[in-house]
Amino acid sequence: MGTVIVTAIGSFSAGAVIKSCKEAGLRVVGTDIYPAEYLPESREVDRFVRVPRFDAGAAYVEAIRMLAEEEQAEGLLPLTDAELDVLNGNRAALSPAKLWTSPERAVETARDKKKSTELAEQVFCELDPALRKRVCTIPTKRLVDCPPDMLERGLPLILKPIDGRSSQGLYRINETQELKTVLAALKESGISYLVQPLLKGRVVCVDTVRDRLGGTISIPREEFLRTHNGAGLSVRVFRDEVLERVCGRLSEAFGILGTVNYEWIHAEDGRYFFLECNPRFSGGTGFSRTAGFDVVKAHLSVFGAGNFAESRVEPENPVKEMWIAKKYIEVITNRC
Repeated sequence: MGTVIVTAIGSFSAGAVIKSCKEAGLRVVGTDIYPAEYLPESREVDRFVRVPRFDAGAAYVEAIRMLAEEEQAEGLLPLTDAELDVLNGNRAALSPAKLWTSPERAVETARDKKKSTELAEQVFCELDPALRKRVCTIPTKRLVDCPPDMLERGLPLILKPIDGRSSQGLYRINETQELKTVLAALKESGISYLVQPLLKGRVVCVDTVRDRLGGTISIPREEFLRTHNGAGLSVRVFRDEVLERVCGRLSEAFGILGTVNYEWIHAEDGRYFFLECNPRFSGGTGFSRTAGFDVVKAHLSVFGAGNFAESRVEPENPVKEMWIAKKYIEVITNRC
């Protein structure tokens, strides 16, 4: 039985990821910054270890390295952008454990929202005209390149960090005074921000798996209720051949390996506007599993992990259209 370390088991995707890993025959070691009593999923893993925050830098990497060595872990599955960023830049230090994610450069490109938007625009320009009419990028500028009067004329706006995580640090600005207040605060932050027009429409998330031979499967869902940081609560899983094909083309351009999640704005005129590429399991991974396609098991098969030999993703997409809502339950994590 191989061992995988799953980080941030308090995150939305943790339940589905842990369950699928165990079904694949893996021993699961979970980590988080909070004590086990805070986390329902601490009861589901084979071992739980509390680790430093990602921003502890070397201390965090060393804690994960020592745990991987102690457990003789084959792979690491970071569930948050913050931990992925740190581990992605320290792959050599974690060896022989492997980061079961897309390659380092693909992760870096996806995590830079300006670069990823530019790459998406290149992909869209190469599409057939019929496809090109359905997908667009959002005009994006660096905040430092936009004088205040230009920003005022462009209201309403979105301001977001260039490497934002789960909608953290994102501002939706509708009024001039609000803009002035935010700009004054950001001037002192030292964080690089991007500017985009605020579009009307619903967020569409597409879990996409790409294997080593270039085969892809995509599972779109439209999110109707979301948490403040962008995690779906009530969604409609649907099928759209054009959108699924485009996500496959994007995965090829990014150099994706395994599972990623693309976010789009589905505008009122039917067009899809590219928001970002998240090179990790999405918070709504459980929705895709419930809808009929286990993206975690497909991801593991791409890396030859657990009881899977390295293989291609299934050629047929079994997902059916349906509505799914997330349900909260109470779990006893310790008896005093």
